[in-house]
Amino acid sequence: MSRNPKYGRSGILAVGLGTLLIGVLTLPVQAEEKAVVPDKKTKPPARTVQAQPVFYPALTEREKLIDSMLKRDTHANFPKVPLYETMEYFSQLTNIPILLQDKYLEEAGVTREEMIEVKFTNQSLQNELDYILDPLDLTYVVDKEMVLITTKERAARILKTRVYPVGDLCQSSPDGYAALEMVIRNARLGEWKPGGIDQLAPIYGSSGQDARVYNFQFKGGTISIHEPSQSLVISQTYHAHEAIVKLLQDLRQARALQQKSADRSF
Repeated sequence: MSRNPKYGRSGILAVGLGTLLIGVLTLPVQAEEKAVVPDKKTKPPARTVQAQPVFYPALTEREKLIDSMLKRDTHANFPKVPLYETMEYFSQLTNIPILLQDKYLEEAGVTREEMIEVKFTNQSLQNELDYILDPLDLTYVVDKEMVLITTKERAARILKTRVYPVGDLCQSSPDGYAALEMVIRNARLGEWKPGGIDQLAPIYGSSGQDARVYNFQFKGGTISIHEPSQSLVISQTYHAHEAIVKLLQDLRQARALQQKSADRSF
């Protein structure tokens, strides 16, 4: 058979290119078809379980930032630097507002010009603040999304109320809640008003007049049990709340270790 030179090599090339083009075009289709067919061996993505807050109301994003910065290690060297300059340094270093409450400092006989001479290496900011402020009878509190430097007396009057879900630690039993309340009080994590002070009977003075003792006459925080929500409602200072959070975490860790040990024995 004779070959037509007009359609010889070019015809074969055209057929080859056509076949290649068809193959390229079918690749996306095949890929799409494969994507539609589920792979039985592929496991579905794990669900992200959000941790339950230790207390309510939960911290705002700004408060979480302040909390993380207070726990972060920093370096500082203050060779006789005024108090206000040390606080400005920490504020710029951590990008959180740290304010001196001058009015209350003056009442305690401390000025913002008080000289500070300390050096820190790899210490958390909260430890550094404690070290600087404690000798001056001052402290810090986190309030209104800022760090306030104030007197210890003033800080003791700044109370916040938090709801702590503790049903897991109390086995949802009235005795369990009362026992946990006693644990928190006995741990000396803060100053507490006497329990049940509002329910005390009137005390009559020599004049025969009612001399009932009211709750507000006592300093300190309070704990109330609310069984329907399996919670403790606690009104306390900033530092007391921080210590309570740590105590509850330790109790939960101890319970988890006991449970793990019990599971191994079976």
